This record gives sequence, structure tokens and C-alpha cells, in this order.
Amino acid sequence: MKASGFVMAVLVISLITGCEENIKVDTATAEVTMLFTHSVDGNKVQLDNLIYKNALNQDYSIKTIKYFISGVRFHRLDQPSVELNDIHFVDIRDTESLSYVFEQKIPQGAYTGISFVYGLSPEDNTSGRFTQPPESLMEWPEPMGGGYHYMKIEGEYLVNGSPSFFNFHAGMLDGVPYEIHIDLPNSAFTVSDNTLHLTLNMEIQNWFQNPTDWDFEYFRGAIMGNHEAQKTIQENGVDVFTVGISDGAL
Repeated sequence: MKASGFVMAVLVISLITGCEENIKVDTATAEVTMLFTHSVDGNKVQLDNLIYKNALNQDYSIKTIKYFISGVRFHRLDQPSVELNDIHFVDIRDTESLSYVFEQKIPQGAYTGISFVYGLSPEDNTSGRFTQPPESLMEWPEPMGGGYHYMKIEGEYLVNGSPSFFNFHAGMLDGVPYEIHIDLPNSAFTVSDNTLHLTLNMEIQNWFQNPTDWDFEYFRGAIMGNHEAQKTIQENGVDVFTVGISDGAL
């Protein structure tokens, strides 16, 4: 009996040890850093310079670029995707905002692509969420539904040879959400180091074309209360971003 009990104990211990080995997972992770760049026609944007033309041959300049990035998600084959909970605010004139290290790390391994929300999803876009600037300064007017701007792109365009200011502002209008869900092209990657570097580039020209050529004279300077304008921005924004990916030290 004693011998049988000993053998049984050894078998139980072996089973437990075997189970522990079977459920052991690779815990290697990578810290994710995202860099933000901005271009017009493939060249680094020049601020405060009326040198650009849109698809309708209208002259324009850029002076302000501010926006939220949220819901960054890394997709894996046959495994759950990894979503990062951070909300990051970018201001092209604030150099510190052009680089961001996410709080959460991701498992090393192969990924099929990257997606994110440009702006804020409805559950994140509630008035009073941000109490400190610069995020708090992105508030969307309460009479228009509250919450926050998804973005502010501002500049000038020429009307009969004279410059006129435009506010290319996007947000949730009258309770209708217009955030943009971005699936980045060519964003499959494998990370085998403890750091992952992403360079997210905004091609500003694409805001003003495909599928709709943006007409500054038609929409004029202020569009926050214009559902047609907000829908056009949402549709045009699908192909605005591209990403460069590298792992290891830069």
C-alpha cells in the first residue's frame, strides 16, 4: 500500500509538472514607440507657406496640425489581437508630442497588420475627459454634441488672389460619430527584439482628395456644423496614413 501510494504521488506530480510545461508561454515582449511625421506630396510639410495646390488646383497653406490617435491594435494570425489603451495627442508644433512610447508592451512574434482610430471612439469621446491642456483645449462645442475635436488642421487658401483662413476641423457632430478607423497598408511585421519603432506618416494632400476632391470655396472656412463636410473628411481620411516599421535600437 505504501509503495502504491508513493507511485501514485509520483504520477500526480509528473502530471502537474507536465501540465505546467504545456501551458508555459513565451513572455518576451517589445516596447512600442511611435513617431509622427507629416508630408504634402511626399515631402515634409512646410508650415505657414502658401505653396501647395489641391486636386482642384486651389492654392493653400498649412499652419496647424493637431489630432488624437487612439485604439491602436496589432493583429495576429490565429491569435487575439493586442490593443493598446493609450490615447495620444499630436501637435506638429510640439516636438515632444511627435514621439510617444506606449505604456503597454506587446508580445514578440509575427503580426498581420496594424489598425487604429483617428480621433476618438464614442466611448472615449465624452466631455470633461481631459482636464488639462493641450488635450482639454480640443473641446467640441456642447451645442454641437460635446466631446472633443478629432483633429484641427488649419491654414489659408486663395480666393481671387487673396488669402482666406480655413478650419479643417473634425469631430462628433450632433451625436453622429465621424471618427476614422484606419487599417494601415503593408503593416505586417515580425518583432524579435525588445523594442519596436513605428513611423506613422500623414499625407496631408490625401485629406483633400479620394474619393472626394475638397473644394475650399464650396466648404469655406468653418465646417464644424456641416455634416456633409464631416462625412467627406471621414471618407477621405481612410488612405491618409502609412507606416514604417523597424525593431531593435535606432
